[in-house]
Amino acid sequence: MKKLYLFVLINILISSVIAIRFFLVPGIAFYWVGVTFSVLAVLGHFFSAYLLLLIVCIPLLWLQQSVRTIILAILFSFFQIGLYVDTIVFQQYRFHINQSVLSMVFSGQVVDFSMFTYFLMFVLIVASFCLEYFLLYLINNKLILPHKKSRIVLLSTIFLFSSFLISHIMHMIAFYYAYSPIMVVKEYIPLYRPFTSKKIMTFFDEKGQRKVVYSKENSNASVDYPKNPLVINPENNKLKNIMFIVLDSWRYDTFSKDVSPNTFRFVKQNNGVIFDNHYSTGNATRTGIFGLFYGIPGTYWDSFLRNSIPSLFITTLQKENYNIGIFTSAKVTAPEFDRTAFVTIKNLRISSKDSSASNRDKQITDDWLAWYKIRDNSRPTFSFLFYDAPHAYDFPADFAVKFKPIGELNYMTLNNDTDPLPIFNRYKQSVYYDDYLLQNVYDELTKLGSLDDTILIITGDHAQEMNDNKLGFWGHNGNYTDAQTKVPFIIIGGRELEALKNNSAKMTSHEDVIPTLMKHYLYVKNDISDYSTGYDLFNPITNRNWLLMSNYSSYAIRTSDNIYLVNRLGISHYMDLHNRETDETPNYQYIQEAMNHMRYFSQSGQKLKK
Repeated sequence: MKKLYLFVLINILISSVIAIRFFLVPGIAFYWVGVTFSVLAVLGHFFSAYLLLLIVCIPLLWLQQSVRTIILAILFSFFQIGLYVDTIVFQQYRFHINQSVLSMVFSGQVVDFSMFTYFLMFVLIVASFCLEYFLLYLINNKLILPHKKSRIVLLSTIFLFSSFLISHIMHMIAFYYAYSPIMVVKEYIPLYRPFTSKKIMTFFDEKGQRKVVYSKENSNASVDYPKNPLVINPENNKLKNIMFIVLDSWRYDTFSKDVSPNTFRFVKQNNGVIFDNHYSTGNATRTGIFGLFYGIPGTYWDSFLRNSIPSLFITTLQKENYNIGIFTSAKVTAPEFDRTAFVTIKNLRISSKDSSASNRDKQITDDWLAWYKIRDNSRPTFSFLFYDAPHAYDFPADFAVKFKPIGELNYMTLNNDTDPLPIFNRYKQSVYYDDYLLQNVYDELTKLGSLDDTILIITGDHAQEMNDNKLGFWGHNGNYTDAQTKVPFIIIGGRELEALKNNSAKMTSHEDVIPTLMKHYLYVKNDISDYSTGYDLFNPITNRNWLLMSNYSSYAIRTSDNIYLVNRLGISHYMDLHNRETDETPNYQYIQEAMNHMRYFSQSGQKLKK
């Protein structure tokens, strides 16, 4: 057992040396804090990983030594080769190897390996096996562990365990205070899941003095965003007001005369352009709102959070001296939009007062009305109203019930046989209530005459499933079918929107909002590819074959016929549009294009292809 443990310690050292390659990618810059944490994190991470491998190998101790040596050499050489190959993948794509990457590579549609490549791989396998076998031979036959050497093993173990413990504590503190030089390291280490706990940190920070560390010049940033400095409104064109109205968990089929009559009537009266095939960038709030404010895939969330990188849309509004009003029903700290999209906004309104979702929705409506009346009319205005009642299936007890029968929501009792009608009616009632509140907003815009000088976008952050696919899915964050990702999307802004109708039936995405606004209303002269992977909605979309969506731990490439899902373990599933697996072969060219979008802002010099 001692000799096996020594063999494990040697492999920890080998893996740690190989892992240096993860930190040799172009554009990376670590200072002493980041370097110190990286060393501790790598050593501690591989210590915990190899301890698990050691436990798996314990039964091999009962085998004959020659057989045991061969099996251990194969197993550990496979681990080291996999790690080395992952460094190659990471340098190419800026994410780690998974089953989806392997499927794409070996599909024959994207990559063709030369005989020389196969030869090099064979040499690598043989060399790695021989090295591991030689180490085992030396340990088993040539090495005697006297007391002094045993002491070295003990001290090494204490050091590695301390590295593991210290690195996790450091990351917990860094995450709480949004200290990117430490947070960013997580991206570089495969399968690394450092500890975070707001509860523990709040215990030590009783007064809630949590601060977001934001630096305009973040040299530790692992993203290349924007690709070039923005050239904003050089002709000094007159700027319009911009407004986002977003309902959390708003299904596309509840934008209707029946469920949202005030919004429906308002859109029709003001010649709004309704997009009939529009999708969020995710099936959860985090990635849905991220895509809406950044114009890039939600898969960048972790990198942008670790580096506290704001939305270029927001910073452009600030440079153009906009009044900015952020009115959210739920807290902007969960998800952490205060550390991403809105990190540059001083005195940010964190949330409404703790209460029911419907009461908070009324509060943001009242707060916005009061703010909008006293805003500085000499400056353009950006408003963001984010309602929460549909997410909570909530409405006031004294609000007349329109949709009957209505039921109570209890996620503990929901299953594939639950009748969706009473729950769906409760959901529609919550949308109906928010629509009732929104009439106050529409009346104010009309009364003040500011609607003629405002671009208004009405949408949802994601949808909400009512077991539409008959697979037991309720709510969101479960799959990427229409029931969880297709949302209403309307733009109101006068006659000039006529050109948008060319795309009203096309497949559109939240990624398209920012490039459209930046180009046509904030007069940013850069090519869209400098800051977004989306499309300009004023130009006909003719070459979009897929959409990229994500959530907290998975992503999906959606085409007009199928959904290619990669789950949190990196395992892919190819499904039809109702989330049932299909035997068809994915189009790996589309998958490679989507992966290029996922790494586009992680590599300097890369060009975007659509």
